[in-house]
Amino acid sequence: MRRLLVLLLALAACAPRPPPSVPVAETPPLEYPAATRARLLRILEGEWREWGARIVDGRTHAPLDRDEGPVAEQAPAAFSKVLAYWSAVDWQDYITRNKRAFARGAERCDAPERAAGGRDAVWGCQPWSAAFIAFALRSAGIDRAEFPPAAAHWVYVDALIAAGDRWGGRATFLAHDVTEYAPVAGDMICFARGARPLASLAQRRAEAGTPRPMHCDIVSETAPGEVLALGGNVAQAVTAVRYATGPDGRLRRNVRPWFVVFENRIGLAP
Repeated sequence: MRRLLVLLLALAACAPRPPPSVPVAETPPLEYPAATRARLLRILEGEWREWGARIVDGRTHAPLDRDEGPVAEQAPAAFSKVLAYWSAVDWQDYITRNKRAFARGAERCDAPERAAGGRDAVWGCQPWSAAFIAFALRSAGIDRAEFPPAAAHWVYVDALIAAGDRWGGRATFLAHDVTEYAPVAGDMICFARGARPLASLAQRRAEAGTPRPMHCDIVSETAPGEVLALGGNVAQAVTAVRYATGPDGRLRRNVRPWFVVFENRIGLAP
């Protein structure tokens, strides 16, 4: 009997776990004023300028993840900036770890972190691009009920998709396929990293709750044939990247395999 119980426990441990449920607010999203969108864009521009105001042309090549901008994440001038981003997602253990690293001038990543692309430098072991997005939105005054801060993009991506499915035009962010909607300033654009990127919003809905590496930027400007998007941890900094669009203003899947555009509904009537 004991051997049977041990076998059953072992099989249960090997069984795939169901994906975590995606929380959706039970009350309608707050209708933020248009001034909140303008505030968000000012915060993004301010952060970008503090990192050296670098622009990368993503229309012809992908921004180099190992490249560095005028101010890089391991520079002393960047320390409090990245600490503020991680504070937005309350990663106190990682903050404490890097405060110690900053005091002694170095940080060593563990084996899984290095395998995932971590750099042996202060703030270099964990990607902070999602924390940057959370910082910008929380600093603009958007509550966690409308944008749940997370250290991984896929967590808030799934939450925003679910909120849009429930509340429609009342949602703070409304998900669209890149082939159906042209982004404007304040919208968020996302792609999935890896050898098998997502090709559509429907594919992510089908795997909702499953961890997957992603990256998101926020559009700051648009012009004929391109958008300018700001993102964190791009070239180890907050960097602006130009991406190509078609004649209709919609993103092209060239250097980045975009799969979703989150329409920023702040200041828009339902």
